[in-house]
Amino acid sequence: MLFLYKPEFQFRQAKVEKKVCLPAEAFEKFLRDPLQDVPCVVENKDLMCQDKEGVYHCLLVTGEGRRDGVLVEAEGYDYARYASYVPDAAALEYDSLSEFGAGLSWLADQMIREGTDGTRDGNWIFYLDQIQEGCDLSLSDNPALTELLADMLVERPEVRLAYIRSDCLELHFHPEFCPNCQKETEDHQSLAGAAPQAGDPGELMQQKDEGQTMGACLKDLLCARWENLHLVHDEIDYGLPHTIVELDGTTLTAAGKEAWADVLNAKVVRVFRGYSGLQMELSGVKASRLDAFSAMLAGYCSVEDYDNWVNDPEEGQAVPVMQEG
Repeated sequence: MLFLYKPEFQFRQAKVEKKVCLPAEAFEKFLRDPLQDVPCVVENKDLMCQDKEGVYHCLLVTGEGRRDGVLVEAEGYDYARYASYVPDAAALEYDSLSEFGAGLSWLADQMIREGTDGTRDGNWIFYLDQIQEGCDLSLSDNPALTELLADMLVERPEVRLAYIRSDCLELHFHPEFCPNCQKETEDHQSLAGAAPQAGDPGELMQQKDEGQTMGACLKDLLCARWENLHLVHDEIDYGLPHTIVELDGTTLTAAGKEAWADVLNAKVVRVFRGYSGLQMELSGVKASRLDAFSAMLAGYCSVEDYDNWVNDPEEGQAVPVMQEG
C-alpha cells in the first residue's frame, strides 16, 4: 500500500453514471498504469464531467471476479485524469446497498459494545424482537439477514462464536474484551488461597484457561446433589440444554449407570454461570450422548427406560446441594 503526504484531503461528491467491467487481466493492467489510454474511458468520455454544483459524474471501472474498482472522471481526456480507488465497488454503485451496509455495521457495533460491557461470563443473548426495536431491520422474518449479521459479528476480534437460535442471537466473547470478565478473574485469583468450605461450589469451579481442566469426571462430582444443572459440550453446541432438576450419586440405578457410563466418565472442563444458569462443561463424550442423557433425565424417553435407569427420589438425602443462587 502506498501512502502519500497530503496537506489535506479534498473531498468531492461523485455520481456513478455507468459501470464497466473489464477482463481480469485488463483491469490489473489498468491498476498498474492508470494514466494509459483506456478504450472504455475513450468510449464514455461524454458521460464524465464536473457539473455546476461541483458534482463529478464518473465511470466506475471494475474487473471480472473483483470486488474493488476505480472511479474515473476523465475530464475529456482518454485516460483516468481524476480517479479514486474503491475497495467495494458494489456499495458505491448502489446507494441503497451502501446505506444497508452502514446500518448493519452500526448494529454490529452496538451489539458488540452492549455485550462486552454487560457480560460477566463471556456470553450475551440478543433477542431478535428487541434488536428490531432499535433499527429498521426485520431479523425474525428474514433468516438470511440474521445469518449475515452473525457472519459480520464473528469477523470482529471481540467475538469467539455466534449461535443463531429460533428467537435470539447468542454471542460468546473473548474474555480479554470484557471488563467484567476480567474483574471476575481477578476476584477468583484473589480468593484462590482461601480454603473452600465443605459443599462450596467454588471448590468445584475452575476457569478453562491455558488448556487446564478440573481433572475430574462427572461421576466424581455426584457426591453432591446438583439442582437446576445444565450439561454442555466443550466443542459442539446442541442449542439450549435441557434442565436437570436434580442429579447426584443416587439418581441413576445400576442399569442406568451402566447404560450412561460414557457420560458419567466424561471429563469436567469447568462449572460456571451461563445464559441457562448453572452449567457444567464436559469433554471426552459425544455431544449427542450428552444431549440424550440430559433429555432422558428431563423425562424425554420411554417410561420403561426411565423406570429402568432412574431411581425414585428419596426423602432427606444427606448430601450437599449445588444449585444456582
